[in-house]
This record gives sequence, C-alpha cells and structure tokens, in this order.
Amino acid sequence: MATESTPSPDRGARLPALLAWPLRLVPAVVHSTALATLLDRVLVAPLAAGELEFLFGRTVAIRIEDAQVEYRLFLGVGGFYAGVGDRAADVTMSGALYDFLVLATGEEDPDTLFFQRRLRIEGDTALGLQVKNLLDSLDFGVHELPESARAWLDGALATYRRLFGPGVSGALGKST
Repeated sequence: MATESTPSPDRGARLPALLAWPLRLVPAVVHSTALATLLDRVLVAPLAAGELEFLFGRTVAIRIEDAQVEYRLFLGVGGFYAGVGDRAADVTMSGALYDFLVLATGEEDPDTLFFQRRLRIEGDTALGLQVKNLLDSLDFGVHELPESARAWLDGALATYRRLFGPGVSGALGKST
C-alpha cells in the first residue's frame, strides 16, 4: 500500500507530510497573492488580448492536496488578485504538487493529466474545461517565467526526483 511519502501509481508522486508542513504555515492569501502576481507577469499577452475574459469576475481555486494548500484567484480589472476567502470558488482544480509542477514546466500536457485523473475539476465544469483548454492553447514553458520562478520550479522538480528516485515518471507516477 502506498504511503503519503511514496509514489502512487494512480496519484503520482506525493509530497511527504514533513515537507508539506512549512507550506501550511504561510497564510493562504500570501500563497494566492504570489501566484496572482506571477500569472499577471506570465500571462500579460493573453490578458491584453482578452483571451482570459471568460474568467473575469470568477474565482478559481487551485488545491494542492498533498501540500494542503489552496490558492484562490480572482480575475478583475487590472489582472489577477488573491480570491476572497468567504467567496465560494466557481471552479476548483485539484491534484498533487508534482502534477502541477510538471504541468507548469510543460513536461506533461493538461489533457494527459486530466484524462489520467491526476488533476481534477470540481464545480463549474464548463469553466474548468475552458481553463484546461486555455492551458492547452498557451504555448509557454519555463522559458517564459521570471528567472526566480524558473529556478524554483527546477529546484522543486529536482527535489521530487531526489526523493522518489531518478525514474519518477510523470505519466505513471511511479519509479521505473
């Protein structure tokens, strides 16, 4: 039986509870504000072109299950903002940190992650599918991120691979 700190064939690599603990100490609004700021920088062209208009006035939650962290993002005038805690999310995307990392780095595409149920959509599924399709259509990778974000992603993936072995497979979530 898989434990929280070992890869699981159906759920991918899981962040060990001991490593997740410090992340839970940071207030949710800080997590959400940092991600909103990053998205404003990375998605400047799609925002300017109106490609994200379907998100205007909507709250999207991103739940990192193994880290027990939830980001809430709201698209308003001027870009993304940390979502208000008392406002229910219109759609929630959830999964393990590793799966969001391989999505962000372009190592896995959204269709694969959702089809394998490594990432899930709850709530307004039509909105969730629009977000997934947007992720699919955006042709940005790690090279589009600020240097500090690229370094963090590279470090996070390297850490996962050290923890779970060099053969951690994004497709199967188990050592090969």
